[in-house]
Amino acid sequence: MKGLNLYFIICLMLCTQFSIAQTWHTFAEDSLCFSIGICPTHCPSVQTIYLTDNSIYVGGVFDKGGEVELASLGYYKNGQWFGLEVSTCIGIIYCITKYENKLFVGGTWYPNWMSELRYLSFWDGSSWNPPGDIGCAGRVSNFKIHNDTLFVCGAFVSIDGTDGMSVMAYDNNDWINIGSINVANANALEVYNDEMLCGTRYLGIYKRTGATSWEHFPGEPSGSVNDMVVDTTNNLLYVGGVFHYVDNDNYSRNVAMWDGFEWHSLDSGVLHGDVNKDAMAIYRGDLYIGGIFDSTSNGLPVNYIARWDGSNWNNLGNGCNNWVFALSVYNDTLIVGGDFSEVGDSQRALALAKWHMPDTGCNYLRPIVYAYEEFGTAKDTFQLSDAQAEVSFYNNNAYADTWEWNFDDTGSSDIKNPTHSYNEIGEYNVQITVTDGECVKTANRIIYIEEKSGIKKHEAINIQVFPNPSHSNFTVKLEQFNYENTELSIVDTNGKLKCTITVTSDITVISTKGWCSGTYNCNLFVDGKLVSTENLIFLE
Repeated sequence: MKGLNLYFIICLMLCTQFSIAQTWHTFAEDSLCFSIGICPTHCPSVQTIYLTDNSIYVGGVFDKGGEVELASLGYYKNGQWFGLEVSTCIGIIYCITKYENKLFVGGTWYPNWMSELRYLSFWDGSSWNPPGDIGCAGRVSNFKIHNDTLFVCGAFVSIDGTDGMSVMAYDNNDWINIGSINVANANALEVYNDEMLCGTRYLGIYKRTGATSWEHFPGEPSGSVNDMVVDTTNNLLYVGGVFHYVDNDNYSRNVAMWDGFEWHSLDSGVLHGDVNKDAMAIYRGDLYIGGIFDSTSNGLPVNYIARWDGSNWNNLGNGCNNWVFALSVYNDTLIVGGDFSEVGDSQRALALAKWHMPDTGCNYLRPIVYAYEEFGTAKDTFQLSDAQAEVSFYNNNAYADTWEWNFDDTGSSDIKNPTHSYNEIGEYNVQITVTDGECVKTANRIIYIEEKSGIKKHEAINIQVFPNPSHSNFTVKLEQFNYENTELSIVDTNGKLKCTITVTSDITVISTKGWCSGTYNCNLFVDGKLVSTENLIFLE
């Protein structure tokens, strides 16, 4: 009985620690307010979050932050709200960023009834200004700064008189046409492997390929892409929006991941609603998504916000009681914005809340191995040419401290993306060990080296070696109709030839006289071509 009581005490302690470790927090008396109506019918709404200068900037639909007048735009710093001289805001704010000491704001909004500021304007520290003399001709949805240039996307056709269909750039006070992507509505911008990507409504993802040229991203989602985020530690691109498939037939509802070579379905995604614009973030190495969805495809209730830990979906307690529009990470805390009035276990939180997750240790480090001849095209089978096969390897952890490769043929390397030469056909289990600080992780990939004729080890002549390991001679059994020009070549691990035996029947005995204990390679040649290799383990 005492042991049973102890068991329940331990369980209670663990549950208590878990509930404390993963918790929702509110802004309490600093909550956002919306004076028209009563929640949940007329709640305040946060549509975008931007973090800079130790400040949390938010835009959406609200009147106050605590007792401070905000008019749909403000920032939170050192425990209090501040406005930016906006007395009245018409429309909705979709994006905020700081560039060249100017705070750019985009959406359908215009502040203080100033129509020349509609869709796009910037705060210079003392006043609001239009993007040039003419202004912006259409909604702005997203900003991205890359190579000291500001990129803008949305549903516009020009900015300050410069034509640009849905995507443009801004540098040195000039608006630049960077080519048309032939869509009327662009939702998201992200940089992946130093390439600018643009997520669109209905038409997936475009990749910038030149100063004014774009092309479709390989295997892109089958519908709208509302948001994109990059896990820079593991070089993974996550996309969210409104779609059912990636790479044509890979079922993945509304969210998916690209690892540089292949698309991955995240356990088939989420159901009954979109992943919203500005509602994806990497926090503690995990992917967080927000939107209109209420459950994952495998049936887990999540209530508008979910966490992908690299293998499975998780809920955040009871989630939120209404839609989530914006996610961002600030001081080891996930900031969540949306249309909700409650989070977690019925905690009052008007449009803005905080979620805290403890440090997950080394879970953030997720190495992947790919083999290829041409970068971007993964393959697992390579052919010998002049008795040699050059195989290039890729690891996704570009910023790790060390990489240790084992090519399974006594070869090794300590660089991130090595190339290795194989000289024998066979199956090789290639392994990488990645070290990042105190974290050490491994990943593997099986590759096959075959003769150019196409005979693989596992498809070649049926070869059996027994006993293996052996303390005496080995017996090799072959199943082949014709043994003409067939021989066995035995070499040690240093490549030194032990013997060559002509095969004349289906049974061949390999004498081990004079051998030392160790591993040897038994290579089968037909017409001078290596067609199979078996390892022999000899024990004196």
